[in-house]
Amino acid sequence: MILRPVLRLTLGALALVVAAALALCLLPVTVVAAAGVAVAWRGGWQPARLYRAAAWCLPMMVVWLAATAITRHSLRPAAPQFAWHALSQSHYLAAAVLITPLAVPAGLVAAGLAWSFRLASMAAQSGGRSPAAAIRFDDRQWRHQVRAAKALTDAPGAVPLLTASGDFVAGAVIRAVGHPARQLARLPASRLRSHQVVIGSTGTGKSTLLLRLWAGYLAAGLQRHAAGLAGPPLIVVLDCKGGGDARHVADRARRVLTALGAGNVAVWPDDACLSLWTLPPRQLISTLVDLIEHGTGGAAYYTDVLEAVVTLAVEAPCGAPASTADFLARLDPGWLSLAYAAGGYDSQLALARSAARQVPDVALRFRTLFRRLGPGLDGPGSFADASAWYCILEGTAEVAVAEAQARALVDLLASFVTQVPGATPSPGLAASDRQPQVLLAVDEFSAVARRLPIWQLYERARALGLSVQVSAQSWHGLAARQDDRYRLAATADGGIWLLATPHPDPVTALAGLRPAVDTSRQLAGRLRWTRRGSSRLRDQPVADTRRIRAFEPGQAAYIHHGGVTFTQVKRLDAAVSRAGRSSASASQPAGTEHPPARPGEIDPPAETVRTNKPGLPDEARLPDATVPPAATVPPAVTVPPAATVPPAVTALLDAAFGPALEP
Repeated sequence: MILRPVLRLTLGALALVVAAALALCLLPVTVVAAAGVAVAWRGGWQPARLYRAAAWCLPMMVVWLAATAITRHSLRPAAPQFAWHALSQSHYLAAAVLITPLAVPAGLVAAGLAWSFRLASMAAQSGGRSPAAAIRFDDRQWRHQVRAAKALTDAPGAVPLLTASGDFVAGAVIRAVGHPARQLARLPASRLRSHQVVIGSTGTGKSTLLLRLWAGYLAAGLQRHAAGLAGPPLIVVLDCKGGGDARHVADRARRVLTALGAGNVAVWPDDACLSLWTLPPRQLISTLVDLIEHGTGGAAYYTDVLEAVVTLAVEAPCGAPASTADFLARLDPGWLSLAYAAGGYDSQLALARSAARQVPDVALRFRTLFRRLGPGLDGPGSFADASAWYCILEGTAEVAVAEAQARALVDLLASFVTQVPGATPSPGLAASDRQPQVLLAVDEFSAVARRLPIWQLYERARALGLSVQVSAQSWHGLAARQDDRYRLAATADGGIWLLATPHPDPVTALAGLRPAVDTSRQLAGRLRWTRRGSSRLRDQPVADTRRIRAFEPGQAAYIHHGGVTFTQVKRLDAAVSRAGRSSASASQPAGTEHPPARPGEIDPPAETVRTNKPGLPDEARLPDATVPPAATVPPAVTVPPAATVPPAVTALLDAAFGPALEP
């Protein structure tokens, strides 16, 4: 029993001596391997990155072998002997040059093997002096990976909005589980055209992520439109919270999307209008009836009367109403009786006379509703008047009004998509005549989802070919019922973006489990553990909820197909602006130019992007600007620079420290 520990110690010491001797004999390889492991540890790299670095060194080795074969007429490497000879003569530079072609690739491969062994032992909890060493090691590596990702996103031009192949880039990868380990968080552009879910609390960088997703959708859509693969992109945002924060985000979205090539960005209902009366008669009847909240049971009788009166007013022989005033004028017993007094409308005339007592009540309900809704739905105007619409619904202050507005806006968008010339696919259509690429982004839709469930919106959008992006501050904010939340998340085939939130467990459970090794070690004394123990396989979550709860602002977890990519989201910068403008210029008609932006600035001055309300009468238009067609870019208003700083210096400062804060 005593000989066994002595034998173990002897063999361990002998192994250390042999390893030290081998490392000394291969000193150049050892130095490169040690440097590689140190760099990988500091940067939080995966071993594959060291292997790729070694592969990039192979051309150097090939050239070295070719030079050896030409000069010595043999492939036998003599550089190691020459390197040792030069080292003995104190010619250190010559020794380094001679040994580099062989030592660098071999050292990087050795570093990859050593680093892979270290990661595997820590993942199995068998490395370190105590079981807690694996936890400390993982926390330390996470900090290193976060620091490397932030450095990459801060580097000018290192993180583009779109890659050369058209993939969308959200930012730099911190860590990937079940997804390819890359430096950039890349998504195929088709993911942006699929349903997505974004969850993040206030102050976590959700607006920054949403703006980047919208900008990526616009840039990719402009490329597809320029290639003749699809119609022009259209982004419709429903901000269901309202208030000052919504208008601040709307202003940011307007400047960002305009700089990236959007012809016109409208903010509804502040400076743009839509016409509810452009809906087809049957759809208009359904929408008007749904705008009025009604109950069940005994209230169902009033609902039937309401629908009958609205049908009489909309389907009158003189045609559908053209405005709110026209519709309200028809809600009069005398007008309805006179409209159907001509021959051939006996049943409608009888219905109008039988409902004469209820018509004033219906008219009162609609007058109150349209007074609260305001002029935003009285047009004239349509979604074709702008490339992007930011619709602000006061879901926090006036829930009933916001619910009615949401229903009307969704019906208008559905009607617009089905009535455009390219709604029916045809191979002979030009790119400008194809069905537009529509993204419907809904923020905090649960605030107005009582009368329009979000999963119904998803199913309807899928049938119409729309892409839907739903964002909320928490899992419970997605929908009122748990079944609706799971149904919504299960249909998000474009992936789920999860920022810092106190309750990520239901979302991370959708990523599933992965096998892991769990190792137990024997306790030999107070805070001393032996190398003996046992290991077993167990399942652990793919997405680490502890990391997600501790996310810093700007960090997000992208969950898709059983994997997760922890990402440091990149803020939009001047490089993105130039890339977006170059993509947009290819899809604009000849002779159309974009307004110039100051160097290093994606947001041009607000004076250059303010336009009149689409569809407003001439007397209501601003005197100093004109409304361009939907396919053109609004003319710029020249604004002198606020300071005399040279453009190159401004670009350098903005790239290093970010754009200047707005007052």
